[in-house]
Amino acid sequence: MSEKPPSLLEIENFIPRSYANILEDICKSPEFLWQYNASTNNQTAPQIMNKDENSYESDQFVHALYQEGAKRSPYFDVVFPFFYFLEEKTGIVLHAIERIKANMLMKRQGNNDGKDASADAYNTPHIDIPTPKHKSLLYYVKDCDGDTFIFNETYYDKRKLTLRKRITPKKGTAVIFDSNIWHASSNPRENMNRIVLNFIFSIK
Repeated sequence: MSEKPPSLLEIENFIPRSYANILEDICKSPEFLWQYNASTNNQTAPQIMNKDENSYESDQFVHALYQEGAKRSPYFDVVFPFFYFLEEKTGIVLHAIERIKANMLMKRQGNNDGKDASADAYNTPHIDIPTPKHKSLLYYVKDCDGDTFIFNETYYDKRKLTLRKRITPKKGTAVIFDSNIWHASSNPRENMNRIVLNFIFSIK
């Protein structure tokens, strides 16, 4: 791109409906295997986590598609075309993939203190990569509750987080933002699960 892309974009109907249906069916398939993680964050990297009075810790299921420089799933080739749609719709051109995975959060009733039962609560905020040269793309596989919270602050801002945008998952919608922006997921409270695709990559 000749101009620096916006730090945050939300695009509905990011991919054709038929493609969106295929992805939803794949994620619901018994052949699409999920791995259990005890947290939505990497607990060995506290420097990229930012707990606050509204945050809680939740487990989640993950399907790795690409990580540590290699394909990790036979479904990688199904999701790679996202980068072509990204270029077409935004002008953002892929340089290199850092990570691609699917995340599934389960319905949550709240713990004993009731904090995470609030619709305004969220999983511990985090950043994907501290450096400013990477982008993150969240794609909502299905309609559900369990909003994404995106904050104004980046990794380098040493102040209390302030909410920039709150996005309710809508099938076919993609959210593209700088990977060093603090953000957080939240568990569904009405639907049984929340499924997103998460792409992290550098751009040309």
